[in-house]
Amino acid sequence: MEDHAVLKFHQLAAVASVSLAIAMFPGGANAQPNRPGEHGWGQGMVGPGMMMGPGMMGRGKFGGMCSPAAAGFSGWRIDRLEQLIKPTDAQRAKFDELKTASNKASEALRLSCPTEVPTTAVGRMEFMEKRMDAMLQSIKTMRPAFEAFYAALSDEQKSRLDSPSGWGRFWRNLW
Repeated sequence: MEDHAVLKFHQLAAVASVSLAIAMFPGGANAQPNRPGEHGWGQGMVGPGMMMGPGMMGRGKFGGMCSPAAAGFSGWRIDRLEQLIKPTDAQRAKFDELKTASNKASEALRLSCPTEVPTTAVGRMEFMEKRMDAMLQSIKTMRPAFEAFYAALSDEQKSRLDSPSGWGRFWRNLW
């Protein structure tokens, strides 16, 4: 009988110890409180406009995907390339050919987008396939002009364009 009482005492002590230990551990804590709508993801988890904002999908859903800027063929990218490279008079003709090819590629991309967003999953998949085909064709349109322009650059200009130091935000936005 005495052994049974000792065993019960040890069981009770073990349960009390575990209960006390559990009670002492605080619940999970966030370094900063969630804001409304974050649901624990934290600020910047996906980034502003990445899904349904003014970014990739845009307010009209496929808005960002259908802009020539999304594929890297918009005029401001050519302008930024011009600022980076500073083409000489001798290189100007090749640069103008690149600019013309860029405008042609931009127009082809603009025309490849539907006027209305497809309503079915199959329709959206078909849209994405057509869009990727149009992007590939646009790249094929630009590549010869870009390669000709690149070949006309000096070693110093090529190194500015090829430099990993330019691979920050500018590099992503350039192409």
